[in-house]
Amino acid sequence: MIKLFDTKNIYGTFGLERETLRVTSDGYMAQTPHPFPDDEHIVKDFCENQAEINTGVHSTAHGAVNELKKHSKRLKGKIKKHGESLWMYSNPPYIKNDDDIPVAIYEGDQKSKHSYRKYLAEKYGKYKMTLSGIHVNYSLSEELLKTSFSKSDYSDYIEFKSYSYLRLAQGLTEYGWIINLLLSASPVCDGSYLNPKQIRETVITEYASVRCGKEGYWNSFTPVLSYDSILSYADSIQKYIDSGSLAGVGELYYPIRLKPKGVNRLNNLVQNGVNHIELRNIDINPFAEEGIDVRDLEFLELLMLWIFCTYNKKLSPADQIRAVENLKNSALYDIDNTTILADNNKKESLRTAGLRILGEMKDFFGESLTLQYQSQKLIEQDARYADIVRANLKDNYINKVIIGG
Repeated sequence: MIKLFDTKNIYGTFGLERETLRVTSDGYMAQTPHPFPDDEHIVKDFCENQAEINTGVHSTAHGAVNELKKHSKRLKGKIKKHGESLWMYSNPPYIKNDDDIPVAIYEGDQKSKHSYRKYLAEKYGKYKMTLSGIHVNYSLSEELLKTSFSKSDYSDYIEFKSYSYLRLAQGLTEYGWIINLLLSASPVCDGSYLNPKQIRETVITEYASVRCGKEGYWNSFTPVLSYDSILSYADSIQKYIDSGSLAGVGELYYPIRLKPKGVNRLNNLVQNGVNHIELRNIDINPFAEEGIDVRDLEFLELLMLWIFCTYNKKLSPADQIRAVENLKNSALYDIDNTTILADNNKKESLRTAGLRILGEMKDFFGESLTLQYQSQKLIEQDARYADIVRANLKDNYINKVIIGG
């Protein structure tokens, strides 16, 4: 499509959401009330002891990560007075029983939020709702969109903008497996997540990321969405709400979502268009104080820009089902013996497929430190975050690093 990259340009903006659990010094979930009841940047998530740290919008990955660090520091400072820490891991800490996971309390005008969380607890179980991650919200810059529009065959800019986001969403659905491959960081969990009798027993799972794998954060069905227009996209989600499969758009547990500015409602999306795309399949990185390495955030931008400039497919229902299976399989730990199915129905190992995509990105962008860093994870054995987590188990890694984070 267009190759107009210059490092001086701003191609998009970032906003981050970090889910995190508060834990006591002995590794159990804290039972104190949420410490910031009226803070727009530190809010409750599913349960009282699960905080969500939100940033504003930034033109650079560094800016977004620095703000995340600032709010994380405020939260850590306040909970430290109660002997609590932030859990630096996507899988939950020790869980004694359901009572350790108190559903977030909302009152008055927000009482419906409490009812919705009770509904989620009954449908999915409280334990699954403690799985935490990083959500990356990314907006294509108006400069990039308008430059691209001027070189396109479209006559209507709003139509072109919608088309661009719909195409980006399809490309990320097809290639989102590479995010799991490179950024997964939760291959182990406490046994209590699987069986209450196994509390304080470290379990090495078959996954590099439990929350992104088949038993992770997914609906009980595979959604098939329409990407013909924003209206058809919204309608394809609404049909699952009308059928009772979803209580609302927020229950669509899909790794890629198109979202409007402001309240996340389908009528807002249709009326006002797409404001940003949300990536939801990113584990908390226990080796980064803020939960995400800035180099990984920069890679996500390159991935999205590469898709924006090169992807021209339309995903059929069969393509979407294949893509979701690839996404789930890419969360498995063994990347040499786990395969994904490419669009030509050819099977490739995760390592081979990942190096192929990174090679295509290098051909497009040229060599960069960001892409070199990602390639290193696949070229060197035991270089991924999930590899390092497993390798450090012998050093009491869970207690030494995770709780200390």
